[in-house]
Amino acid sequence: MKTASRAVSSETQGHVARLFGRDAAYLVLWATQLLCAALFTPALTRVLGVTQFGTVTTANATMQVIFIVAGFGLQTAAQREYAANSNPLGARRLLGFAIAGALLVSAAAWLTIGLWSKPMGLTHETRALQLAVLWAGSSAITNVSLGLLRSQDRLAAFCAVSLLQSVLAEALSLTYAWVGHASAEDFLWGQVIAQLAAVVLGLCLAPPAMIRAADRKLLERALRYGLPLVPSVLSTFVLSTSDRLIVQAQLGSEAVARYQIAYNVAAMPMLLLSVLSATWMPRLFGIADDSERHDVLRVSRDALYRLMVPVIVGFACGAPLVLRIWAPAQYRPDQLRVVVSIILITVVPFAAQLAMSRTLMAQGRTGVIALATFIGAAANVALNLWLIPPLGLTGSALATLLAYGVLYAVLALGGRGAPIGPPPRKIQAQLAVATGLALAVTGVAATGPLLALRGLAGLLAVPWFLRIAVRTGQKPRPAAPVVASGARADT
Repeated sequence: MKTASRAVSSETQGHVARLFGRDAAYLVLWATQLLCAALFTPALTRVLGVTQFGTVTTANATMQVIFIVAGFGLQTAAQREYAANSNPLGARRLLGFAIAGALLVSAAAWLTIGLWSKPMGLTHETRALQLAVLWAGSSAITNVSLGLLRSQDRLAAFCAVSLLQSVLAEALSLTYAWVGHASAEDFLWGQVIAQLAAVVLGLCLAPPAMIRAADRKLLERALRYGLPLVPSVLSTFVLSTSDRLIVQAQLGSEAVARYQIAYNVAAMPMLLLSVLSATWMPRLFGIADDSERHDVLRVSRDALYRLMVPVIVGFACGAPLVLRIWAPAQYRPDQLRVVVSIILITVVPFAAQLAMSRTLMAQGRTGVIALATFIGAAANVALNLWLIPPLGLTGSALATLLAYGVLYAVLALGGRGAPIGPPPRKIQAQLAVATGLALAVTGVAATGPLLALRGLAGLLAVPWFLRIAVRTGQKPRPAAPVVASGARADT
């Protein structure tokens, strides 16, 4: 289906300006958290060592799985209830239900650790897994609280809870590991303590409401929308992290630690895009007119693509320098350049599938997203099992790139009723050049003056990015008044 016109109305421009303006303040907050957490990474890799860092990575992956299940997809469902259905009290009642659900899932996971840890080969990591369960359950509650604070547009409150569960948690965890036994358990204790504090703060700032028997329709509506997001997000998690689990099984803890370092550096654009996409959903839910919402989705997607060009170029140039800072010599960072570049350009299909997912979520078609992400996750597992033995870590990175391509293709097929159309050819060409450059620079030596030159090139991409971002976030100018022929305009 083709749209009749590509002209952008002032209403659409206003929505897009707010997406990249006020709403982007939440992204800046998340970016600050990521930057601060990243600054702890060089110290963490040196305090814990390769093996303990690998255990933390595995525990974190376990936490993410339980966190997704315990959340029941209620963060997005509560935001939809708040904005699309104009029901703030109903959103608070969903937060109350989320607390009960998270406690129930966490208790079940804790009591069955002996059953699911053995197939994962983690029978000797029981304490770390117990801490991961506590971390997951408390995170699930905080996540819905943050969703409600975002819908209320309470930036200061959102900031306080977010910084507590991220920056302060990383600082506390690193301190515990440093003054303790330099173990994964010390690090995880810090995360649990900080996350429990974030739960208390979040519930004080966004108090839940009791769910009642009379709220059956509210709960059914929320679960009908949110529950398909559980397998969807779980499949997305499998898609994005199964590579590390397979690397762990086939190549060992040292290899997964090296891969995690490369992934942490190169996947930062993908992480920021996923956060931005989630940040945008309350505003998208609030646009009642389908045609206008489609225009906003299309224009905002194209704007993100334009922003991705300097991001890809900057990260590709500066990655070797960042790797040397982030990881000690035992991680052999110079041998990770190809892995970093492949993961970096994965942001292109990743952004494409996010754009299609936003469209389907705004339409309430979460079942299509669940099916597509399951197929993408299955493809990632199969590709990792196929490519890791001959290609090692490079094969795992390549599998992730291809799997996100599969995910986008399936979403595009299932979302044919969502006519946002393809991006302009000029943007497609710019992305192609950027990805080609990212792959080409892997062959350039990252030593001496060339390393400094690449670092400088990475920094020069920052003003390029900011220029595009500022122009996109500017509000449209009001139209000039129309003066009838022969009349004199007032001055």
